[in-house]
Amino acid sequence: MALPVHAQSQLPTLGESGDLTTSAERRLGDRIIRELYRDPDYIDDPVIADYVQGIWQPLMEAARARGELSPELDERFAWEILLGRDRTVNAFALPGGYLGVHLGLVGVVATRDELASVLAHELSHVTQRHISRLISQQSKQTPLLLGALVLGALAASKNPGATQALVVGGQALAMQNQLNFSRDMEREADRIGYGLMAPAGFSPLGFVSMFDKLQQANRLNDNGSWPYLRSHPLTTERMADMQSRHPPGANLGQAVATSLEHAMVAA
Repeated sequence: MALPVHAQSQLPTLGESGDLTTSAERRLGDRIIRELYRDPDYIDDPVIADYVQGIWQPLMEAARARGELSPELDERFAWEILLGRDRTVNAFALPGGYLGVHLGLVGVVATRDELASVLAHELSHVTQRHISRLISQQSKQTPLLLGALVLGALAASKNPGATQALVVGGQALAMQNQLNFSRDMEREADRIGYGLMAPAGFSPLGFVSMFDKLQQANRLNDNGSWPYLRSHPLTTERMADMQSRHPPGANLGQAVATSLEHAMVAA
């Protein structure tokens, strides 16, 4: 059955992409990825890669069908996922359509729907050109921000705490007034990512259960094992938004059945 096409979501996006062209963003991503591919903590495991790709590709198809992924980005960006051996719970989007996923995240999710919610969120960061918007907002200090992004990516697999210090340290000078914009980007990635779930064949409840898991980790873990919470701060507003998007009295049994069906296919 063909997926419905929605050129625009009901809620407005944050605006056009800004001054960083798609080609420039791809070149920046390529520079970072060349270094990450050399890192021994990044692995080439066909079994795990197939599992992750089995979730990633339907989300990509849904983004194309809904008009969230433009033909230009589809053609020019890499759309590659790198698997990290790191046992911490983390995933991140990089310039040019590259995503990183740590094994710790794959291990902690209970269903394919939960992992799909994280990938849908990160995919939406890329399709909405959030990195480009962030850079264009600070165009006078772009070199500093680019340096922080590169250094943060290169440190990612070695020391998540150091990564955060590098990225935040660079951004503190270039983006100290951008907190509200950053929260807006997180909400937009939630909203658009949520919209990809059902068309891609996943239960949107994966967003809710993953947020519950992140909230529990936020309360109980202070040992650096959840760096995803530092780069993607969880707020009660974001949680309430995702919960409100799932209609009351919805067929939870069908959602569970969908999850089980995907698990059986994966097996």
